[in-house]
Amino acid sequence: MQIVHAAALPWLEREEKHREGSLAFKNLFKGDEGDPNNFRWVLSRNSGTYRSPHHRHNFDQVRFCIEGTANIAPGKTLNQGDVGYFPEGTPYGPQEDLHSHRLTLVFQGGGASGLGYMSSAQLRRGHEELERLGSFSGGRFRRHGEAESRDSYEAIWEHVFGRPIAYPPQRYDDPVLIRTASFAWRRNGDGNASRKLLGDFTERGTRLEMLRIEPGERAMLGEPGATALAFVVSGRGRVNGDGWSAHSALRIAPGETVRLEGDKLAELFVIVLPTIEPH
Repeated sequence: MQIVHAAALPWLEREEKHREGSLAFKNLFKGDEGDPNNFRWVLSRNSGTYRSPHHRHNFDQVRFCIEGTANIAPGKTLNQGDVGYFPEGTPYGPQEDLHSHRLTLVFQGGGASGLGYMSSAQLRRGHEELERLGSFSGGRFRRHGEAESRDSYEAIWEHVFGRPIAYPPQRYDDPVLIRTASFAWRRNGDGNASRKLLGDFTERGTRLEMLRIEPGERAMLGEPGATALAFVVSGRGRVNGDGWSAHSALRIAPGETVRLEGDKLAELFVIVLPTIEPH
């Protein structure tokens, strides 16, 4: 198990400079470059306008809105406490967020297709190299001397990997917006803690849930064949002798099990990621 405390991490300049806006982030955990299970999990802060065009990903994305609101498309907004699941291959946007403050937990990682996820280092290097060959504006890239522009992420991906980008078949028509406050808490069978199952997605079985631990209660996290990521939204407690509190994050490896004990009423957001085997 690994644990980090976001309160102790510095705010960094965003790495997604191919998009338009003023974001800062704190790195929580990341996976291994080149692995189909590669991922990036960050705490993101918006301090102004953010825009991105209508686009799609060749990876999965999950957003949990901790504070404020986040526009994801015309007429579609994530409010505080909401979760958005953005499946690989499913288009969304354009996004135009004019709010002055937003705090969001963002997961991006390889989906069920096994296409994987371009690492932050690859994205940064590709962006820097393409800046010498053209210009980025409004979430799009145009090469010098060319009239047509294209999605900036696609341009970077193809530059990094040297081949046309591929998208998996579209499994969902739209991103899934989840209003977590509308779900009921259900007690675990062992009488400890409570859960809200928010959904299982794709043939991979990616699971999103909320966990509530009362003072003196316990909750077990971890399972064979899956990585579990947990973020403490509020409250405090202990795990394997380590203390955790609001905005602490845990990473539990496949086959590992940990016991969380509550000291103050706590709520956690949990992502369970069954392991994708290389093709």
